[in-house]
Amino acid sequence: MNNVNDKTSNRRVALRVYEQANLFYQKIAQSQLNTIQPDFDGILNGYVQSRAADHSFAGLALPYSQSQENDTLNVNISASGIAFTGQEELQVGDYLLLRILLLSSMTVVMTCCKVVYCKPSNPHEINQYPYSIGAQFVNLTQEDSALLHSHVDKIKQQQLVVNGSIAALILVVLAMPGQFFALLVALWHQLLEITLHLLHLAFEFIEITLDHLIEHQFHTDTHDTQVIVFYIVVSAGLVGLFFLGRMSISGAVRWGKSLRLYGSRKKSSWLYFWGEQSMIDKIKIVGIAVTSIAAYIYLGM
Repeated sequence: MNNVNDKTSNRRVALRVYEQANLFYQKIAQSQLNTIQPDFDGILNGYVQSRAADHSFAGLALPYSQSQENDTLNVNISASGIAFTGQEELQVGDYLLLRILLLSSMTVVMTCCKVVYCKPSNPHEINQYPYSIGAQFVNLTQEDSALLHSHVDKIKQQQLVVNGSIAALILVVLAMPGQFFALLVALWHQLLEITLHLLHLAFEFIEITLDHLIEHQFHTDTHDTQVIVFYIVVSAGLVGLFFLGRMSISGAVRWGKSLRLYGSRKKSSWLYFWGEQSMIDKIKIVGIAVTSIAAYIYLGM
């Protein structure tokens, strides 16, 4: 692997965001680059034919993307370049044909890029590809450049709102923990009371409506009407609880999976960050953290 200076090769010349993307890339020769627009169709057709002729697919960086979950990467992208992980060790100066499907907006960008660094990826990441690759876009059209600028700005604004809200919430909790949790309990109690009241009103409305409907349609007396309505309501309630339970379990599983994935990525990022620090920097970080916690406990008490 070529040794590269990260301070120069990984320079950020534009705003970057992390984005879930479906990625395909293939090495190409510099002669295949056009000054106006790369011949994507010709290169892709040649790639598909090579796959059909060689079933081992040896040496290919990533499978042809079919928007499947195992093809999804968490890429770092801007209007000038992209960073991603891959199975294949690339050399600085390699040219790639790149097709990016941004999953959040289902936007496809096809361009060429030049590899500016290739280094080992985060060793703490679960199921990670072994190499972290950074590339600069080449022959990116004005339309795609404007699209990427707009996409990155939109994601940055969303992140700013979310991170600002989280930071404000954390500051409120740290500044007024007792008042915050008291307010949270009061809001939860009020919300629960309103929800139960609305459910009771809905039940009464449905029961009265069924009483009138069955009594006038089937000419039953009061006792028979109440019995029929009771079994209808119980049956409908059981069916509703069944589907609600299925939806709740499915949602809880998806939420738990997303939470575990988020926690795993944050843990791996922090471990990687911690491993890159010198002993002096580690002592500084620990000292600042201990001092901040001690000051908060002392002033809070």
